[in-house]
Amino acid sequence: MSIYLTRHGLREDWTNREWKKTAPRPSDAPLSADGFLVAAELGEACKNKYSDIQHIIASPMERCIQTATEIAKQLNLPIKVDYGVIEYLGHYPEEELQPLTNAELSKTYPIDMTYQPTTTSFPGAESEQDLMNRTKIAMTRLQEKFKGETFIIVTHAATLIALGRAVIDDNNYPFRSGVCSLTKFVESKLSTEDNKWTVEFTGEVSHLKNGEQFHWTFPRPKK
Repeated sequence: MSIYLTRHGLREDWTNREWKKTAPRPSDAPLSADGFLVAAELGEACKNKYSDIQHIIASPMERCIQTATEIAKQLNLPIKVDYGVIEYLGHYPEEELQPLTNAELSKTYPIDMTYQPTTTSFPGAESEQDLMNRTKIAMTRLQEKFKGETFIIVTHAATLIALGRAVIDDNNYPFRSGVCSLTKFVESKLSTEDNKWTVEFTGEVSHLKNGEQFHWTFPRPKK
């Protein structure tokens, strides 16, 4: 069993600053043209190097669904939408999360409509500790759901870092979070009672023509 984490591709509002002014859902930026290119590169890598993936779990935000679709096309798998791995807005969000419903997403993307997510709610304002708590619950439930099977989670920078720290129970591990990068965990059984997860790699971008882009991490606490 392995677990992969990745972040969505480049967002439309990173290059088109006018996009939000007329967007019906300003928090739900889709991929830009370059975002689709790096997502396609990720999909190819999953087909050629990481084809052990059996399940694709994704945040409901459209940029994550679009990125996951590039993987789904290469592996011939549906996308399991999970609110437990959605975006982190921080302490004082300027906007609300406005994802499409699964029914709306399924009109365009290969959504697994039978999948039961780890939670049916999604957050507003969160502290970093709130995020850590949320992702710990999500990761524990995903590991239970897919025990013995390999899955990839398509998520957001802060959520990726928090999910990774939940896997290895280390709240300070310096995960890399560049767009469409890959982080991999492998499980080694120490005994019949205890499993240990190790980081095989983080922020892997050898599959991306332009290398690492838009790495993000949590700001250092003020002294």
